[in-house]
Amino acid sequence: MKNLLLALAAMATLAGCNLKSHTFPGAPLPFASVDYDVLGATSAEACGTYIFGIDFGHLFTDNQGAAGAAAGGDPLSAILGLLPIGGPSPEAGRALYDAMEKMPEATNLYSPKIHETVTGISPFGMPLFGQRCAEVEARGVKLGKGPVPNAN
Repeated sequence: MKNLLLALAAMATLAGCNLKSHTFPGAPLPFASVDYDVLGATSAEACGTYIFGIDFGHLFTDNQGAAGAAAGGDPLSAILGLLPIGGPSPEAGRALYDAMEKMPEATNLYSPKIHETVTGISPFGMPLFGQRCAEVEARGVKLGKGPVPNAN
């Protein structure tokens, strides 16, 4: 116990020697106002059924509007999109696309909330045998002409 306390005291002392502080001057610049309208709420749900880790029902479709082999992008993007690392799942991408399609006057989705459920055999969240569903709730936003001058 005594050795642990000595080690902690030594680490705290040595860490104090490496402490550096950086500051930068404040710049009270006003942000530009933007012309936009927040539209109503929209939601959508998309599911995929997996056999041997492949969703055969959506294998050759691209209704996410995503870059990949089906959209003319590079094959590496299509392969990396199948891996369970970063980014939304294919079901979440389809649900986001469907939510946007329900509101054709919207140019963007504001604050999308994605809830995914996985049933069946799914190591690390990637279904091997089973189903993965994604439900999206968001608000549509219609952007105007862009930044507008600030009133001073």
